[in-house]
Amino acid sequence: MNKNILLSVVILLAVLSSCNELFNRKTTNKVIAVAAGNELLYSQLVMATPRGMNEIDSISFVQNYIEKWVKNNLLLEKAELNLDNHTLNEIELMIDNYKTSLMVFQYQQMLVQQKLDTIITEENIEDYYADNAGNFKLDSSVVKAVFVKLPKALHNSYNVRQWIRSNREEDLISLEDYCYQHARNFDMGENWISFSDLLRFIPRKVNDQEAFLKYNRFFESQDSLYRYYVGIIDYKLSYDTTPIDFVKPQIRNIILNRRKMKFINDLENNIYRDAVNQKRFTIYAN
Repeated sequence: MNKNILLSVVILLAVLSSCNELFNRKTTNKVIAVAAGNELLYSQLVMATPRGMNEIDSISFVQNYIEKWVKNNLLLEKAELNLDNHTLNEIELMIDNYKTSLMVFQYQQMLVQQKLDTIITEENIEDYYADNAGNFKLDSSVVKAVFVKLPKALHNSYNVRQWIRSNREEDLISLEDYCYQHARNFDMGENWISFSDLLRFIPRKVNDQEAFLKYNRFFESQDSLYRYYVGIIDYKLSYDTTPIDFVKPQIRNIILNRRKMKFINDLENNIYRDAVNQKRFTIYAN
């Protein structure tokens, strides 16, 4: 295709994209290509062209789009001439079914976005978990653990060990204060974490996690620069019930999807009942 023609198309597209009032009937109906009796209009090209493209990319896109449009229409003409009527009718039926499904889906999604209650409370999540806890099983060990990473140059390991092992609130406060001042990294064990993920921060290899967790509530390790201290507050093994904190996002999605399904089902039933009451359809028996 002539580059000047393509450039004029690109310039027009840029004008149309930035000035809606110029996008009038006369311009939108302007024909820029004809193939197999079908016309490609400026309006169709405008809709297909991504916004924000530079001149070189726009020229390339327009050329490729027009050439692809011409090829598709020439192929379509050959297909319509050579396919038998039964095949053509099947294709028309598939097109009708797809159009129906697409329009219904878009309408449902519009109503879902407008009207569906998407607020899911902690109580909703806890209630669902209580009713379905047996469905949530761990596939690996998880822990609540105090983790501290300290430079080896520090010489307060005794206090750190004592604080981590302690259940006294004042000792944990002392540990946290100390970590804020000196630790390279630390976690006070408020949340569940995969034990495998925790071990990635520690130069310690554990082959049998189940046995290790059963017999080690505290352990430490070191490398050339740091000492690592870990106190296991609680743990759950593979195939135990998953802690609720681990599955909250999953439960939230389950509840939301169930609401969507119920909303759509109620929508279909309400429309059907209204149509029955208003006698807006007829089903003929064989």
